[in-house]
Amino acid sequence: MEEAKEQGIVKFSGITGHHEPDIIAEGLRRYPFDTTLVSINAADKHHPRPFAPTVLPVAQQKNVGVIGMKIPAYGKLLQPGILNMEEAMGYVLSLEGVHCCIVATESVEMLQSNVRVAQTFQQLTQQDMGAIEEKTASVWQENTFFRAWT
Repeated sequence: MEEAKEQGIVKFSGITGHHEPDIIAEGLRRYPFDTTLVSINAADKHHPRPFAPTVLPVAQQKNVGVIGMKIPAYGKLLQPGILNMEEAMGYVLSLEGVHCCIVATESVEMLQSNVRVAQTFQQLTQQDMGAIEEKTASVWQENTFFRAWT
């Protein structure tokens, strides 16, 4: 990695993972990565090994950019009675230390909608964050399914 940076082949380095936040945090402690891409959504809060409290403090301490992924859990969090995209994206972007997020889209219309959500983003209050966490408390297992991928 260092050689590639010295040669100008790579400008920034990052670490990513879906499974174990402890591994990402340890990687951030051991190497001066520029970014980390981690699975963070409102349901992850309820997982026994959540990413936000494990990775975000280390990333902040090391001045590492954080990119959130799996924001709507492949749309599973966007079911009626759970969340809408404003809540899903707003939750992640309101976490202290998250700088941006990536969201998969299946159509131009979905992309345009996601861009509108991002453009109108407003930092959520702690009360709003708590309400979103309550909505995901009973569905966290089916919305962190990607944590079991091998």
